[in-house]
Amino acid sequence: MFEGLDDVDWDNLEHAYGKASDVPILLKDLISKDPETRENALWELYGNIYHQGTRYEATVYAIPFIFQVIRAPTTPQKADLIRFTVDLALGYPEAFLPKGPNVEDWMDDVAYLKIELEEEDNGNKDYLDWYKHIDAYIDCYKAVLKEVPTYIQFVKDTDENIRLNAIFALAWFREEAKTSITKIRELLKKEENPILIASILITLSMLGAYLNDISDRNIFKQYIDGEYSFLIKISAAIGMINILQENTEKETLDFLISNLEKLSQLETSPGSFPWNDGDLVGYVADVLKFFGVESPEIIVPAFCNILKKLTGFRAFNLINALFWIVFPDIPDGDQWTLKELNKYQKQVLRVIAGNINIWESEELDYENLSLLLKDFKLPSTLEGLKKLLNIN
Repeated sequence: MFEGLDDVDWDNLEHAYGKASDVPILLKDLISKDPETRENALWELYGNIYHQGTRYEATVYAIPFIFQVIRAPTTPQKADLIRFTVDLALGYPEAFLPKGPNVEDWMDDVAYLKIELEEEDNGNKDYLDWYKHIDAYIDCYKAVLKEVPTYIQFVKDTDENIRLNAIFALAWFREEAKTSITKIRELLKKEENPILIASILITLSMLGAYLNDISDRNIFKQYIDGEYSFLIKISAAIGMINILQENTEKETLDFLISNLEKLSQLETSPGSFPWNDGDLVGYVADVLKFFGVESPEIIVPAFCNILKKLTGFRAFNLINALFWIVFPDIPDGDQWTLKELNKYQKQVLRVIAGNINIWESEELDYENLSLLLKDFKLPSTLEGLKKLLNIN
């Protein structure tokens, strides 16, 4: 293990905090016999070669060694490391839901942003940072893509958590979809754990969507209609929409919408169910937002009823999806006026203004919500939003 590690000139590679000279030690600490040392090493690597989703030149060099650690028989934290490699490939995987990433699109974005940023004299800082690191992002994705056979190796592991994360990992690499989908179909026939079945169904649908393959639609229907756990049925409905997209039958949409209240009460976490970091309401909202512009009278009221009760990132994710539904256009001026807002836009904004927990949640950085509102040409403060809506 770690063959070639000392041949890398880490001192001349950079991560979030400068020289990457600490990376070799941290990589070796991943296999320490001391649990605290291992945990600290992963924490530090999340902070330096993956800093708030940003990947660096050093990240690309570290990836092959992390996979060496994963493949080693005695590595004690394989599940966490598998998930780490997905993060290294994508930044925040949930940002690519529901359709998954496409590196070719990244390249198109680079060409577009180069012109835009030059015209705007450095432009938006977030876009500038993305543009600055795009080469590392693409290289990291490709480095992890090479290791898809490693993920396939672990989808049959005896440890359920390792299987869960390996199944999750296979969903993100469309280039290997033809090989991966065969393995996933085999797994579905044998898996008995409801959480893993649910995850398999979503992975199966994403791979099928990459391949424009709808041959599994009867499988998803079987799980929606059959006597299975609620999580399995929801995941099957998500899967059906993933593969059928605009050809999705109304009964599948109705199933998800009618079960939103129950779904909002379902306790999941990233550790137990990795999709959208465990936020299934936000995931379903992302899936349904593509139908929301055409059917706001069905989807918007249902999600607003849920939003009244949510806080933190779950509320933020749902607001983001709702904004994409109700604000497909931009205002005439710099900001929306009350006269320009339609009834669905007003409904969403009134719920946001009326749920004080959204604004005071310690879990949600107020700045994130403020920036989201600004992006959609809305007042960025609670007071400003109430003023727009004539709420005292």
